[in-house]
Amino acid sequence: MKADSKKGPNGVSAPLVVAKAIDKSSRMPAYAQMADILRSSISQGEYPPGARLPAESALAKAYGVSAMTARQAVSVLEEEGLVRRVQGSGTYVRKVGVAASNFGLEALGGILADRDNLQVRIVKAAVKKTPGVEKEVLGLKPNEPVIVVERVISHRNEPFTLHISYTSFDPTSPTVESMLDTVVLTGLIFQEGYSKFKRGALRLMPALLDAREAGLLKLPEGAPVFKLEHLFYDFDNRPTAFGWFLVSHEKMPLLSKVGVWDE
Repeated sequence: MKADSKKGPNGVSAPLVVAKAIDKSSRMPAYAQMADILRSSISQGEYPPGARLPAESALAKAYGVSAMTARQAVSVLEEEGLVRRVQGSGTYVRKVGVAASNFGLEALGGILADRDNLQVRIVKAAVKKTPGVEKEVLGLKPNEPVIVVERVISHRNEPFTLHISYTSFDPTSPTVESMLDTVVLTGLIFQEGYSKFKRGALRLMPALLDAREAGLLKLPEGAPVFKLEHLFYDFDNRPTAFGWFLVSHEKMPLLSKVGVWDE
């Protein structure tokens, strides 16, 4: 069922579409049902990109719900990035914003969270005294020692990633424990609320494996991989933990969904 609607100042209002009735006997809240119905209508092009949605009062009347319920439903779509509210004008269906897409690290995080099937082998744990880029990143002098730890993390007995980490040589620092503990290390990257660091930054870059790295990961020398660098700061804002994961791009696909996924 469709009803005519007027043009708005920022675009054309789409005709009101009542594609499905709200099931008031359902355990699903009415606003969630309404959000699903509107989302489906957007995905099917009934409310095309750039079009203004019918007013919330009109939606409420058409679906037999309160104005508050209609507002909640539209707010869900706004939080999902499907629509935008324009003060004094209305609510508009967003166009697909590829430039604003985000690529997550769910594949890496999911593997590292599967602790029952992880195997960790430390291949190097030493104090390094010679200069290196890690000392510059950590704000250390060339003659100050750092602790370097290298480990191969396997999943279901297959090498998944090579992790290399550096931290300043301070046996009393909790950072040293963090760098030696794989559970703590992966938790600080993929879990919220980790208390030993104030903030951190991740950088994803392409890299090619050298002969030693390739041997540890059982991949050909020169194979392309992702290099996920991490740098964490303590509560005095000092860089204190630096390192990176090397992961085959086949084992860590990057996927970002844009537009409307009606699923």
